[in-house]
Amino acid sequence: LAHEIHDTLAQGFIGIIMHLEAAQSLPAEQASQHVVQAEQMARQNLQQARYLVEDLRPEPLQQASLPDAIRQTVAQWQQQSRVAARVQVTGEERPLTPNTEHTLLRATQESLANVHKHAQASEVTVTLSYMGNLVMLDVQDDGVGLGGSDSQWQGGFGLTAMRQRVEQIGGTLLVESDDGEGTTVVVSIPLGD
Repeated sequence: LAHEIHDTLAQGFIGIIMHLEAAQSLPAEQASQHVVQAEQMARQNLQQARYLVEDLRPEPLQQASLPDAIRQTVAQWQQQSRVAARVQVTGEERPLTPNTEHTLLRATQESLANVHKHAQASEVTVTLSYMGNLVMLDVQDDGVGLGGSDSQWQGGFGLTAMRQRVEQIGGTLLVESDDGEGTTVVVSIPLGD
């Protein structure tokens, strides 16, 4: 449950705070746009809280395929962060378990949140690849990097929770990063026959 709260409600609150802080520093006519977006995010957060209580799949996955849910997530993030972002889907889309879809969507959300908080990036590419008996998610930014490999940089609660979630379903999470060369988060999940 701690993972879910962090991955949904906490990220939503961060977005709300970002919009309200931006609104405080702008003239009233420009600030209203940020207030409206903060209100929309608050309503989305409330809906996510209801889904958590009801233990349902994340809202985007109730209404769309995984690739479309990732596209929707990236588009919303791009609007909030003002960082250029694109989504690529490679390979032939195939059915995944709800848990695998959920894990990949949450990994996308957490990776994008980390880009916004830490990377100072100007561009992000999210790639979902269907490869035989494996599905892979890459979130790559052109930011400042983390200054070390995955083994040297363990990250905070969000990265730890993401790694645990991925490993619980038999997958792996790797963070590749060098100073000044951006960061790539790679999630690989084997698929059953």
